Amino acid sequence: MTSGEPSSRPEPPDLAEEERRLAAFLAGQSALVLAVVPDTDSPPEIGSLPFVQHDDAFWVLASELAAHTRPLMERGMARVALIADQSATRNPFARERAHWEARVEPVERKDERFAIITAALQKRHGKTVELLCGLGDFHLLGLRPGGGSYVNGFAKAFELDGLSLRRHRRI
Repeated sequence: MTSGEPSSRPEPPDLAEEERRLAAFLAGQSALVLAVVPDTDSPPEIGSLPFVQHDDAFWVLASELAAHTRPLMERGMARVALIADQSATRNPFARERAHWEARVEPVERKDERFAIITAALQKRHGKTVELLCGLGDFHLLGLRPGGGSYVNGFAKAFELDGLSLRRHRRI
């Protein structure tokens, strides 16, 4: 190939720019989707919960009445996904999304972090949070992301380490 011919391979993405794009995507999301396997003989339970991002984790209030809560607390791990609004996506195959394996961190009501994190949840999601905190079946759970993946278009897939890009994924 001569220097005047176009390269058949696109230029690698600017990781600093992609890191900013990931941060903006995370800031624009208000609910996550999670999956947890209750036990080896059961299919995964799936839930969707409003969250707030705080201290490198996604924090949710989960009710014991929801099928996913008990397995979250007992197994201590889940898969978490954030998915761009379908109406804002031009091509559903290139829909912006991120997912992680996550470690579950319960926070008891007497823990000083409970008041701080639930205040952040209330600031983001309104007075309903105050009501839920008064109900005994709701638990504050932190979902600490580990390894994962972020996709924001064709040939724009990245490995994640927590909330940070690790590297561009290629075939």
